[in-house]
Amino acid sequence: MYKRTLSEIIPKAFSKGFIVIIYGARRVGKTVLLQQIQAVLGNPSILMFNGDTAEAVEAFNTNSETRLSSLVKDHEYIFVDEAQNIPNITLALKIIIDKFPEKKIIITGSSSLALVRGATEHLTGRNISFTLFPLSTTEMTADVPAFKIPALLDQQLVFGSYPHVQSLSTSEEKKRYLSGIVENYLFQDVLLLERLDYPEGFKKMATFLAFQIGKEVSLNEIAKNLNISVKTVSRYLDLLEKSFVILPLGAYSSNLRNEISKNKKYYFYDLGIRNALVGQFQQLSDRVDVGELWENFLIMERIKSNTYSGKILNQFFWRNYSGGEIDLIEVNDGKISAFEFKWNKSGARTPKSFKDSYNVDVVTINKDNYIDWVS
Repeated sequence: MYKRTLSEIIPKAFSKGFIVIIYGARRVGKTVLLQQIQAVLGNPSILMFNGDTAEAVEAFNTNSETRLSSLVKDHEYIFVDEAQNIPNITLALKIIIDKFPEKKIIITGSSSLALVRGATEHLTGRNISFTLFPLSTTEMTADVPAFKIPALLDQQLVFGSYPHVQSLSTSEEKKRYLSGIVENYLFQDVLLLERLDYPEGFKKMATFLAFQIGKEVSLNEIAKNLNISVKTVSRYLDLLEKSFVILPLGAYSSNLRNEISKNKKYYFYDLGIRNALVGQFQQLSDRVDVGELWENFLIMERIKSNTYSGKILNQFFWRNYSGGEIDLIEVNDGKISAFEFKWNKSGARTPKSFKDSYNVDVVTINKDNYIDWVS
């Protein structure tokens, strides 16, 4: 079992009158994280519920202050796993935290769709949210000697970072598991919570984006390829983001005429899921998309690292109409950092137009230096 970084962060994040919400995809390890948080806390009085059970639904599907008070009054901590499955859970939690602001409440949700709506309605300004990602390189390699870490790259880029995948022995087992997630779990919350005019198109869009990682994508381009409206494209993209399938990266621009500013790139939270969508699990030596996989991997690992360490910054890609391009721009308190990703060890050249406009050199991230960069 891998120790999750959030297991040390969340116990320090409780604040009187606030509820902690942990978002994350199904099978990403939220239940294990709650167990690890419990271990960090020691042995306090914890009331634990699983939102998939009828008991949890019955306990919280009420707005009776008397019933809810009776439920929690003898417990310091209340943990509710898969809380999105409990109708009106956020209203019940608001009643509890208003009555007992000293209670420490953690809830998890496999989709932000239902919980965000409830939190917006009942818990605005009353919640502290975290995202649990698939395993980070730091989490996966905590007990691995530094010189052995690069040897894990092939598996990370082909089979991704879902916790259970790491325990499977063979490639065939990993393929079946990831394909099963795509077929049975990946879109489950969306299909349950949303009325889609073209549900088949939802998965087709995810698959289309899986072939486009590292490339700019416009709404019109997606609409044309899938033969659906731009409005539907926009809605489906939002649902894929809120289901923790994809993450958008916008273009950086200071409004110079020669800079691209409208399109976005989309990256996958997990490359195992991406490869399952396109049905490609070949080893890296047999692939033509290793550069795209490397780019997706580094961007997501950097996001995990920045998020868990509490860094607040903005991330973009940069390109101009002359063809100059930079994989990642980070802007922190007005300071710009630029990074280019190279699977091979060749260095990146800073586009002259970027250098002239921003006076920033590009740092090349490759297999020799990525570990420190993502840690």
